[in-house]
Amino acid sequence: MSNLIFSFNTVAPVFLLVAIGCLARKIHLVGKHFVDEASKLNFRTGLPALLFLGIYQTAGTDSFDWNFVGFMVGMSIVAAVILCLTIPRLVQDKRKASAVVHTAFKPNIIVLGFPLALMAFGREHIAAMSMLLPVLIPVNNIVAVLLLCALDPEQEKNRTGSLKKSAVSIAKNPIILAAVAAILLREFQVALPAFLLKLLGSLSDMAMPFALITLGAQMTMKSILSDRRYMISATALRVLVTPLVVIPLAYFVGFRGYELSTAFLISASPSAVNCYMLAREMHSDEVLTGEVILSSTFCSMFILFIGIFLLKTFAVIA
Repeated sequence: MSNLIFSFNTVAPVFLLVAIGCLARKIHLVGKHFVDEASKLNFRTGLPALLFLGIYQTAGTDSFDWNFVGFMVGMSIVAAVILCLTIPRLVQDKRKASAVVHTAFKPNIIVLGFPLALMAFGREHIAAMSMLLPVLIPVNNIVAVLLLCALDPEQEKNRTGSLKKSAVSIAKNPIILAAVAAILLREFQVALPAFLLKLLGSLSDMAMPFALITLGAQMTMKSILSDRRYMISATALRVLVTPLVVIPLAYFVGFRGYELSTAFLISASPSAVNCYMLAREMHSDEVLTGEVILSSTFCSMFILFIGIFLLKTFAVIA
C-alpha cells in the first residue's frame, strides 16, 4: 500500500497541474496570447535555470555516467531510424507518416520527464537525468528536423535552407545554452555568487509548476479525430512500446537504480508539446500531431503510475 501511495503522490501532482491549466483555459481565466507568451517566458528563464542548477549542483563528477548517456542517445537515434524506415511504408500520406514518426520518437523530457524525476527521486538523485538532458535534447531536436525534412513533400528544393535555419535555432536554444554553461562552470570549478544562485533557485522553483500549467492550457485543440488509427498507433509507440523495448535493454547492459528509472521516465514520457509547432512549420500533419500529444499525455499518466509503482516495489528507487 505504501508503494501505491508513493506512486500516486509522485504522478498525481504533475497531472493535476496540467488539469489546472486545462481548466483555466476552458473557463477563460487565461487566453491563447497569455499562454503563448508565458510559455516563451518560462522556456527562456525558468526551465534553463532548473536544468542549470540540476547539473551545476550535482555532487561528485563520478555520477556523470557517459555510458548511460551514450546508451540513451543511441537508443533514440536507432528508434528514429527504425520509425523512418517502417512507418512511411505503412502510411502512404507523407504528412501523416511524418506526424506519426515525429510524435512517436520525441518525448516530453523537459516539461514532464524532468519534473517527475524531481518528485520521484528528489534533487539529490537526479544526476543521471541532469547529465542526459544537455545531450539528448539537442540530439532529439536535430533528428526531428532531419526526419521532418526527409518526409516533407513540399520542401524538396529547400531542405538545405530549412536545415540551416533549424541548426541556428538549436544553437540558440536557451535549454541547451544553460546546460553547456553549467557543464563548463562545473568542470572549471567556477563558484557563482550567492545572490545569483538564489535568483536561479527562485526561477527554477517556478519553472516546473508554470510549465505544467501552461502545458495544460495549450492542450485545447479541437478536432474530429478522423485519424484515430494513426493517433492510437503513435500513442502506443510513444508511451507503451518504447519503454517495453528500452527498459529490458537498459537492464541487460547493466544499468540499475536511478539510471534505469531515468530510462523509464524518458521512454514512457508523452510526445513533446513543441512537436505541434515544428509540425506546423515543416508541413507535417499538425492536427494529427496535436491529437497524439493529447492522447499520449493522457495515457502516459497510467503508464508512469504503474512504472513508478513497480520501480518502488522492486526497490529500484528508494
